[in-house]
Amino acid sequence: MRFLWEQGKPLSASEIQGLWKDKAWTKTYTRDIIRALEEKGAIEFHDLERTGKKYGRRFRTVLTKDEYYSQEAMRNGITSRKLFQLEALALVKKGNKEGIEELIRELEDMIEEYRARDDDEE
Repeated sequence: MRFLWEQGKPLSASEIQGLWKDKAWTKTYTRDIIRALEEKGAIEFHDLERTGKKYGRRFRTVLTKDEYYSQEAMRNGITSRKLFQLEALALVKKGNKEGIEELIRELEDMIEEYRARDDDEE
């Protein structure tokens, strides 16, 4: 995904192979990665690319980095609550009072935003 985000444009498996510096990836492996990312909803079909007499499907990213990593974390059983707990614990262990205050402000802002959204729906 990081590679696709860095390219900033839709790519086909052939284009990925041509741009990818790690030549250890076979065409089959590249296609398997594309298929897996498509099944996760991280990328989607964009258009067809003509190369000689053949056509190849080009894909574009659907998810932002934050969305993708958030989905991966949830898929692995890591909740936002758990992440906040871990961050708070790390800040407490470091004695980082500024960091703790900032985390609390961020949580309060999130709660306010949630409540405002909830009020708008009523």
